[in-house]
Amino acid sequence: MTRILPPLVTLALLPVLLSAGTDKSPENLSATVHDRSPISLDLSPDRTLVATANHTAGTVSVVELASGRVLFETACGRRPADVAWWDARTVLVSLQADDAVAVLRWQDDQLQLTRTIPVGDEPRGLAIVSADTGNNQDRKRQSSQARPRTFVALSGDDAIAEINVPAGSVTRRFPTGGQPGWLTPTPNRRWLVSCANVPGEVWIHDIASGRKLSRRTIFDDGFNLGRPVVLDDSQTVILPTPINRSFPVNENNVQRGWVIDNRLTRMPLPRGEYWQQKQMNLDEHGAGCGDLNAMALSPDKKWLVGTCGGSHELVVLNFADATWPSADPGDFLPEAMRDNPALFRRVELGGRPLDPVFLDDRRVLVANYFEDSLQIVDVLSSRNVRTIPLGRAPKPTLVRRGEQIFHDADRSRDGWFSCNSCHPDGHTNGQAFDTLNDGNHDTYKLTPSLRGVTHTGPWTWHGWQQSLPASVRKSLRDTLSTEDNPTEEDIKALLAYLESLQFPVSPHRQDNGQLTAAAARGKQLFETVAGCVDCHSGRYFTTAATYKVGLESPRMFYPEFNPPGLRGLHAKRRFLHDGRAHSLEDVLTKHHRPEKLTGKPLSKTQLKDLIAYLKSI
Repeated sequence: MTRILPPLVTLALLPVLLSAGTDKSPENLSATVHDRSPISLDLSPDRTLVATANHTAGTVSVVELASGRVLFETACGRRPADVAWWDARTVLVSLQADDAVAVLRWQDDQLQLTRTIPVGDEPRGLAIVSADTGNNQDRKRQSSQARPRTFVALSGDDAIAEINVPAGSVTRRFPTGGQPGWLTPTPNRRWLVSCANVPGEVWIHDIASGRKLSRRTIFDDGFNLGRPVVLDDSQTVILPTPINRSFPVNENNVQRGWVIDNRLTRMPLPRGEYWQQKQMNLDEHGAGCGDLNAMALSPDKKWLVGTCGGSHELVVLNFADATWPSADPGDFLPEAMRDNPALFRRVELGGRPLDPVFLDDRRVLVANYFEDSLQIVDVLSSRNVRTIPLGRAPKPTLVRRGEQIFHDADRSRDGWFSCNSCHPDGHTNGQAFDTLNDGNHDTYKLTPSLRGVTHTGPWTWHGWQQSLPASVRKSLRDTLSTEDNPTEEDIKALLAYLESLQFPVSPHRQDNGQLTAAAARGKQLFETVAGCVDCHSGRYFTTAATYKVGLESPRMFYPEFNPPGLRGLHAKRRFLHDGRAHSLEDVLTKHHRPEKLTGKPLSKTQLKDLIAYLKSI
């Protein structure tokens, strides 16, 4: 597990990173009282330090593992999503809300922001193909004879960007699946694995050329794909895959595991066929593994662990001895593994455990979002043997409590899923479910985004719900099939959290925030010729009325639709009430054509201008 430090040539490039004003000593925020919410972690090359990306605080912490002391915490930018040591003195952080990657220098026990590199819309997972370390267990960096190469997943652009860190620039971009989250390089230093979420797909790219080698959909409608592991031979990837079972959402189906399953998917690289996928359910009777998030494999290849943020635990699988189902994975954990701690264990951690990494053959370091801490778990004894606080946290506000409820799978029947399972980041997972919310069976509806939801009543696709508190209560009671009735304080907290959700800034506007020329022409069309403004008006581009739009089914109890708000439209990948459209082009040319509304057809140029405006809203 010892990592050899990168060649000194990478350290010699550090002065190039420095920007004006870095002579000023950075402020150490480690004593500040605030919610940090560690979402990701990474070990330093010599494995003595760990850096954490603190999502809600907008900071990075560096912790000395031996002492458990937070050496330094500094601001890095808005909504850090992933963190990686580029070399022994440089830390990189993807900034989801700033569309950038932060570069920080570690020197003399201080961490200093030296620059931010604009990379594209909503950067998330980082992958570093670094100098030869002799360590193939690091999921963020793998061997290479060249200096470190840096890649970042751009969730908003459906792309991967390669960054020249010393130059502070993007050197190339190549497309990947919809809303990619995590990136993982393979140990053979040849391929890059990206996990796309809408739809759930695994893409494999050749690192040298950027060419796509394969694109594999997770069967049975996988979504919210988690951080994977790649085996040492580079022939197999294993990743967390929540599955939409496509059964109506009711109490019986939730208990049977017929709504959302939490599985592992195993597939060959780089060009494995669809039918070669194998899956294993991790849920047990009466105890789902809600919001399976990230995996790690022990150095001796014996233990595979996964964090379950919704059910607040670490699952531990005896990878060396476990047998994967050869066909249908069934509804629950394989029978041979049930009640067999030699093969499968669950370790309760509390909070929201998210990112794991092995320290040695038996100890796992875990970033726990709501505990504001790092936890060290002994997989042999199935115990949390040490907790390292990242700092003092304030008394939970109403918003923070709402955030905790939103991510708590224990609020659902048997812990199978949380609000966040269907609304990651308060947005949408791009899946359609039959929640029986409209009085019908088998009328599947696309999960709506919750951004702006406190301002866009009435609610539901048909607009029959006039009260948001009542809608939230019904979702907790019926959709999650909770055994306990939510309290008034629960509802208030959830509404406060929903109010705090923000729309991302559209990347389709100019740098100064103004509309492009095409979008300005589209705005004129939107407000006049196309007739859109009749139903989509005001700050959130919706109205309180309901309309027949030609997409109704005679089976629908409610014959009309409430217009969805159009703010943040660029961040969606499926459209219309049942998700039948996968692009705005599909919406406007196949299913909801402007000429059907106004009798005035749009030219191809006008259609492009209108779409440019819609993406800019």
